[in-house]
Amino acid sequence: MRERRKYRPRFHAIRYKGRVRLIACFIAAAGLAVMAPAAFADDAVFADDAADQLIASSGTPEPATGLADSAALRATVYGTPRQDMAAMPAKVPLVEINIGMPWARPVPDVFWFDGKLRVWFSAQDRPAPLAIVIAGTGGDGNTSVLSTLRGLLYGAGYHVLTMPSPTFPGFIVSTSSTGVAGDLLQDGHDLYAAMQRIVAHLPGKPQVTDIDVLGYSLGGANAAVVKFIDAREHKLNIHRAVMIEPPVSLFASIGRLDQLFSLSIGSGDDGVERLYQKLYAQLANLYRVSDRVQIDENFLLSAAAAVLKTDAEFSAAIALTFRLDLINVFFAGDLYAGTGVVVDPQHPPRVGDSLEATHRSLRSKPFSEYFTKVFAPYYLKHRAHSTADSLIADNRLDIIGEALRSDPDYYAQTNSDDLILDKPELTWLETTMGSRIAVYDHGGHLGNVGDRQQASDMLDMLGGRWQGAAR
Repeated sequence: MRERRKYRPRFHAIRYKGRVRLIACFIAAAGLAVMAPAAFADDAVFADDAADQLIASSGTPEPATGLADSAALRATVYGTPRQDMAAMPAKVPLVEINIGMPWARPVPDVFWFDGKLRVWFSAQDRPAPLAIVIAGTGGDGNTSVLSTLRGLLYGAGYHVLTMPSPTFPGFIVSTSSTGVAGDLLQDGHDLYAAMQRIVAHLPGKPQVTDIDVLGYSLGGANAAVVKFIDAREHKLNIHRAVMIEPPVSLFASIGRLDQLFSLSIGSGDDGVERLYQKLYAQLANLYRVSDRVQIDENFLLSAAAAVLKTDAEFSAAIALTFRLDLINVFFAGDLYAGTGVVVDPQHPPRVGDSLEATHRSLRSKPFSEYFTKVFAPYYLKHRAHSTADSLIADNRLDIIGEALRSDPDYYAQTNSDDLILDKPELTWLETTMGSRIAVYDHGGHLGNVGDRQQASDMLDMLGGRWQGAAR
């Protein structure tokens, strides 16, 4: 294992300075195209009047799509106002760690750069508890949200280890035992195994007095499942778990975001291209001035906040960030499972091959197609007595419902206007977690992470000081 301090961008089989990278967000290419225009094809398409209506240019407020109100959409896009952010330490030490997993599957040629798992670690200079933080859907181990949580946790005295989502391509390639991401229990076992190996090889051999796990969005559900597994295997002795705005049903939440995509962008490719053009210049500017080359969902939403003005546009930007994450999961799953949806199992792509047509095809495919054509065929073959219905049921937090209800060391935070929850799911969370959940009136999805109240409550939960919302 070696330590690294340099960040590296990722691109979808697009050559950049002679190398090929996989990118979680194709729009990132817009920012890079300005700096290296010879490396990118000028292939945007503009020809759909309906998309013009969906992505309006007027600044007049519009009703949301029906999946979220205007305030929730704007909170999701804009995030926590600077004046409401909790205090952060002036400096947080950070090392990038690359570590191989002995159970890793053979790395396909097109993923040659992701043979090792990449995580980030911030160590205290004294004995301290370790907080392991898992990214949300499609996120690597150093997203903007993880950076915020890292600062809060380090400032509170924790060693902090941040990890990618099991739906991040680098995790799928380096660590997944199946290559087909999205199953809560399977992904949980893969995360748990990786955590054990990483904790045993932390640089500098820091003294760890306790271990807690937390995550945001899908990473929150992953964190709870990891603690559930550890309670049976006792290899890390995880103390507490905090779920920050988790889904209750992974498939239902992604289905809602697919619906948001259909309503705000449409089923064709033209709506995506139009939104891409609206964000193009702003993404380029953000890339130029950023001190990080990491491209994640917050990078895209930052551009959206600066350029877009209407609820329809905000809906489109939010939907697009999730669809771009799905593209990577779909591509990797199809490649590993050999299901042949977009990748020919007999002729898999190699380094240098263009994936533009594949990427364009995947942009129009919803999660339901990933489930029916990749996920379900793989797990129905490899999991005895399973059915499509049982696979869906197994990806709800109900699978650890009894532990969530009875173990006082599980906690949750969410918003009453979170885009990924419906009212019955929010009610289930409140009923299941009882006094160990904080439900905020406003914030959309992750729009209040780092807020003083959210930060204070999270730290109280991790420290065992949480007294409930009616303190």
